[in-house]
Amino acid sequence: MENYFASQRDNIFRNVEVLIYVFDVESRELEKDMHYYQSCLEAILQNSPEARIFCLIHKMDLVQDDQRDIVSTSVNRK
Repeated sequence: MENYFASQRDNIFRNVEVLIYVFDVESRELEKDMHYYQSCLEAILQNSPEARIFCLIHKMDLVQDDQRDIVSTSVNRK
């Protein structure tokens, strides 16, 4: 998938109106997830600068109430 993403990047992200990126709170590869997210953002800004971007966090119900703001802020800062 990484090769496809790299070689078809311009085609994938050209004329995009909405990007919905979903993080999973149970992921054990946060650095890799953040890298992919950053790569998507860069591609969107290059190829579809007017696109709307939504970042969702899946399984937030598994995060304790007092930790949810921390998780959300951490993802949104990136």
